[in-house]
Amino acid sequence: MKSVAALSTLLACAAAQTAYFGVISARSASPIHLLPLQANGGKFFLGGTPSGYCPSVAVGNETCAHYPGNSTTFAGGNVTLSLGVVVPGGQQVYVAPDGTLSYTGAHSAYIPEGSVRTGWNRTERDDGSGLGSLSFEEGLVACPRNETLPWQVYGQVANFTAPEGCLGFGAVTYNASDAAAWQY
Repeated sequence: MKSVAALSTLLACAAAQTAYFGVISARSASPIHLLPLQANGGKFFLGGTPSGYCPSVAVGNETCAHYPGNSTTFAGGNVTLSLGVVVPGGQQVYVAPDGTLSYTGAHSAYIPEGSVRTGWNRTERDDGSGLGSLSFEEGLVACPRNETLPWQVYGQVANFTAPEGCLGFGAVTYNASDAAAWQY
């Protein structure tokens, strides 16, 4: 009986540690207000589409149908942050030395020297809404690339100076039921 109780506790703890969430920007009266934070090509953008991928030959069509990669989810947010993926090894989020908010490739833990992996804090409101906030200790900014492309996201680190036109924003989180992609 003690084994069953211990296993139940372990599973509950594991489930709590793998809570997934999505992120949207908050900057009232701006072009970035309420845009989703999307993973695409190793970087993050407000707006646009994510670059989710699933190897159907390797994992099967049914698995890929469950993880279509048409949105971006995250996991963690307590010091470190990861993408909400199911690929073995996961994908870590970091701020590159040039300030770009970036993520590791699938099956790789490579993060460039001088990158920042820590400094994340996710808090959830206690009103049962499933909403909360995600912050990076030095702040996040979005910079326009041109009129038709999504805004690129940067973490404010020592080597980054935001160009004119960039906007700081709050990151609002909402609970997600599962990982959104096999990998990005």
